[in-house]
Amino acid sequence: MSQAETPQTASASREHVIAVVGAGPRGTSFLERLLAHLDHVPDPVPQMRIVVLDPAAHGPGRVWDPEQSPLYLMNTPASYPTAAPAGETRHELAASEISLSFARWRRTRLGKLDDADYPTRADYGRYLTELHEDAVALLGARDGVEVEARRVQVTRLHRYDDKGQDGEGQDGAARSPLLGSAPGPYRLICDDGAVLAADAVVLALGHVPARLSDSGQHLAEVAGDLGLHYSPPAIPTDVDVDSIPAGETVLVRGMGLNFFDLMIQLSAGRGGRFRHLPENPPGRRLEYHRSGGEPHLVAGARRGAPYRAKTTAAGFVPAGIRLVHFTDEAVEGAERRHDLLDFAAHLWPLIHRDVLRTYYRTLAAVSPELFPAGPDAFLVAFDELLTDPGVGEQVLAVQGQHLLHEHAPDVLWFDIRSLGRPFDDLVFDSSDHHRDHMLAYLEDDATTSAAGAASPVKMAIGALHAARMELKALISEGRVSTDSQVAEIEGWFEPLVEGLASGPPLQRIEELAALTRAGVVDFLGPDPVFDVDREARAFTAESPWVATEPVRAHRLVEAMMPANRVQMSCSPLVAGLLEDGLARPKEVVDVSGTARAGKGFDVTETPHRLIDAEGTPLEGVYVLGLQLSSVQWGTAIAAESGGDPRSGARTLADADAAAGSILQSALGG
Repeated sequence: MSQAETPQTASASREHVIAVVGAGPRGTSFLERLLAHLDHVPDPVPQMRIVVLDPAAHGPGRVWDPEQSPLYLMNTPASYPTAAPAGETRHELAASEISLSFARWRRTRLGKLDDADYPTRADYGRYLTELHEDAVALLGARDGVEVEARRVQVTRLHRYDDKGQDGEGQDGAARSPLLGSAPGPYRLICDDGAVLAADAVVLALGHVPARLSDSGQHLAEVAGDLGLHYSPPAIPTDVDVDSIPAGETVLVRGMGLNFFDLMIQLSAGRGGRFRHLPENPPGRRLEYHRSGGEPHLVAGARRGAPYRAKTTAAGFVPAGIRLVHFTDEAVEGAERRHDLLDFAAHLWPLIHRDVLRTYYRTLAAVSPELFPAGPDAFLVAFDELLTDPGVGEQVLAVQGQHLLHEHAPDVLWFDIRSLGRPFDDLVFDSSDHHRDHMLAYLEDDATTSAAGAASPVKMAIGALHAARMELKALISEGRVSTDSQVAEIEGWFEPLVEGLASGPPLQRIEELAALTRAGVVDFLGPDPVFDVDREARAFTAESPWVATEPVRAHRLVEAMMPANRVQMSCSPLVAGLLEDGLARPKEVVDVSGTARAGKGFDVTETPHRLIDAEGTPLEGVYVLGLQLSSVQWGTAIAAESGGDPRSGARTLADADAAAGSILQSALGG
């Protein structure tokens, strides 16, 4: 009997038990990928029992609940997301008999043919539900394969030692030391008291609850002391919007995607109506008619503005965007010269050049009159400047402005980074002054989004977004230095690209402008300070850039998701893995050389297996999705239909690799 074959499991050694912890999109993709791999296994297939464990609905999970409000929209057009290989992705990841994208499912099941619209999250949940059910049914129909679904939460994962004991001893009471890091079966403890022994475990946990930040913890404690109402970070469907009274002032921290969900649920969700004004320009095409059930929202975020709206130009990355500087050849050349890539030194200059090239080429195409002698001479000279390897970032800005002065004297230098902080160095002498400025900002953002491919700003943002997708692959492949990831990518690039390229559909910005004009929504200003006034028994918030009295309220809502950091997780499973030494955060080193814990688990290269506290990979324990955030970027984003498995469809590639590895083990490979 081998160490991996304990007395408790020897009698069932021919049955390979696979525990899939998490039945949302990542767990569903794993099941579909396992089905695809089994298509290429000659009969008889190995004896397998697949146990899927999740307290939420299997398929959609909590985030994509099909019963949630139809007001909640996806943040991508229908053409983008998929949980199974579609289109060109199938060239590298073989399709199963149920592989289909969300857009194809929507066309066949719902008869919705417009792939450019932004569908409801409930509809995506229905797609995931059907895909999951089909995968379970077809897996279970195969000889030798059994699938069991359990609506339970896994609270602990233990590893057997060579005596058949787990990390807590035979009686589960006194914890005994784990013996080395020998691979073997695992025991999963569920919240209903059930215990499952498994040969392989797939951790597809998705969003898990997290501890509050220091600021959040302080506000929550004060709220408890003073009888105030504090709503912590949460997925939108978990926010108790029904408890917010009509007419009450509510402070909102955060103006990202969760803010727009809160905004629409407390306006249209309370019976208010948006009326379309066809003669008005973008940003003023809607007016809002109150129902009387709305509260008064006062929102703030560091940048002082909400995420910018997505462009209406066709495609997730707008059609026509072409990266000519940030290319595979340029990146490989930088690697040959420098070994490990530094974002600020080697990658950002290439990305920035593509942003500038896209902006001025679009400007020249849509407004040639700005170039008195025509734009051709400028574009030739500008391309020469962009391709000169001896021109650094500062020289590029100076010489670029000289070229503009010569060829287009009324055109300003385009600074993409300033878009992320649109109100820098602006001071407002009243809240009315600031509100007027915000309305102008929202209306301009709506106008540029509605212009689609004719907007130089939105096309430049499209180039930035296209570069992000390529950068995602470089990070996943370990080709970018960790210190530059921490200092540069996490430090400023990620917030910049999120705020510019990951915003809501145009509809939401136009609705926000209408709600602002109707007095339902107001704004604090940049760099708001959220605090509490114990004497007034109220939360307070104010911006140092707006000359007005602090806003006081008895209710504060954090419009953001729980922190995606394994060390801050309140999940008993995640916390237990760290406590028991079965997992550790990935260590990252900042620019000063200081080591610190990263956001996600430490894992092996693909397939991503968990690494324990001693640095030993756990055979048979795989991680998918959000908890890979220390080795990947954008782990919360769905796979791109037809995307490259290196970047846009990376989540499918991870699921495919885990499924292939587990099946190989089941076959005795």
